[in-house]
Amino acid sequence: MLSEFGRSGVTRVAHPLATFLVRMGVTANGITLTGLVLTCGAAITLFGTGHLVAGAIVIAACTLLDLIDGAVARAGDGGSPYGALVDAVSDRVADGVILASLVWWVVSADPGNGYALGMLLACLVLSQVVSYSKARGDAGGLRTPGGLMERADRLVLVLLGAGLEGLGVPWALEVAITAVAVGSLITVVQRVWGGRADYLDRLRPAEAPAAGER
Repeated sequence: MLSEFGRSGVTRVAHPLATFLVRMGVTANGITLTGLVLTCGAAITLFGTGHLVAGAIVIAACTLLDLIDGAVARAGDGGSPYGALVDAVSDRVADGVILASLVWWVVSADPGNGYALGMLLACLVLSQVVSYSKARGDAGGLRTPGGLMERADRLVLVLLGAGLEGLGVPWALEVAITAVAVGSLITVVQRVWGGRADYLDRLRPAEAPAAGER
């Protein structure tokens, strides 16, 4: 949802910076990989050790690079299939490390919190399935909807929940990851159902033209 509404505004803001970076010889893949390393490092060293507020702030700042790399690609060579592959794989790795770091923290700090562990593991699995369902549908030529909860939505909720948890707000993390897990499940269903509908539409024979149109 956030991706659909915010993409055009981000593109307008990032375009001047992206043009400057292209002139400086910066590549989109370089930005993507830098953001991946910084995000994973922040997640492991901050989330993994219980510094939830600092982790949420630093990771949120790192994700700005994920917004810029696409703009740089468009301002440079217009983007490439290889660049899209690097970006998609980097996003999946970053998401996995962020959630795994939170799992590590819960296991260390509150091992009896089975609910949080269960929801985090559900988020870890479903976030990957959400992305895979879109990629597999596209590979098969099927139109699939964006759905209720795309990556930006999941990331905002997880970082917000972790940050509030670090500030001492009760159940903040549990509420956030529950919303992510449920929303991700709904998104998977939406995408599979949307792909099915598109497939069935293609199987229907085209309507015969009216007599006057022949």
